[in-house]
Amino acid sequence: MRIFQSRDNNLVEIHEESFDLERTIQNLVEKNLDSIFPGLEFVETEFQIDDLRPDTIVFDSEKKSFVIIEYKKIENRSLIDQGVSYYQLLHERKENFVLLYNKKMSKTSDVNDINWDETRVIFISPEYTKYQKRASNFQGLPIELYEIKKYQDNMITLNRIGDSQIQSPDSSKSTKTRTTLSEYIEEDYLAGKYHNQYPTEETKKLWNQLKEAIENTFEDAEFRQKKIYGGYYLRDGGSSVCTLEALKTRIVLNYSTSDMTLLETSEFVEDVSNVGHHGIGNFRSSIESSEDVAKAIPFIQKIYHSKKNK
Repeated sequence: MRIFQSRDNNLVEIHEESFDLERTIQNLVEKNLDSIFPGLEFVETEFQIDDLRPDTIVFDSEKKSFVIIEYKKIENRSLIDQGVSYYQLLHERKENFVLLYNKKMSKTSDVNDINWDETRVIFISPEYTKYQKRASNFQGLPIELYEIKKYQDNMITLNRIGDSQIQSPDSSKSTKTRTTLSEYIEEDYLAGKYHNQYPTEETKKLWNQLKEAIENTFEDAEFRQKKIYGGYYLRDGGSSVCTLEALKTRIVLNYSTSDMTLLETSEFVEDVSNVGHHGIGNFRSSIESSEDVAKAIPFIQKIYHSKKNK
């Protein structure tokens, strides 16, 4: 990508420069975390567990999950292996991360308060191999790649790598399936494999109808299947827009926001900020009919625009 600066109606090209150290990238991100990744809280840097030392540990206050951020200065071929190792570390050493979080943030959380399905690893580097980019695009690992570039005059760009839009194998169809693959399979979820809910056939139809309405309305939202719920997330940044939990005869729709001023409560929209619940967000609706699907879209739209405008 070429970058130009307008000077007296003349375009002057701004040339790329190199970062001197990985630590330079790390300091830049950690000091500007709120601007780069709104909603992520800094917890600790260079925290060692066993023989591993993640660069930056942060907490996603909205998803209630931990995130590890790693930095690379040059192309690194062991990137995906390292990412998987850190992801496993998050799940194998849950108590260590919770104790660290409580100590640093003066909290009293326990392991059950964390949404472990939403944990992920973020890599930030000036360059990646073509294989890593392809993996980011198709494998749906809980790993996100961001490309950071430095230019003259201290200009910085940061872009997420990967586009999970997958064209249908049938070239005669123009439909795009915006789905990020994961360790959980949607069909198995709807069959009750991961939980003790067994949606009826009518509920499954309603689930698909709600998904279709969301995908037809929100271009940049992608679906991810989790253990207890499915959710729609912004492709750029991964922020949650809404989550869907399939029960036997209805769908619980959570609007993914902690901003209590964004939605108004009503018979259709319930405040669950002080109620234990699955999914992400402080508001929810019960979807029991096609009419409910139509009623829910404007509320999802408010969440979507609030996240896009951050």
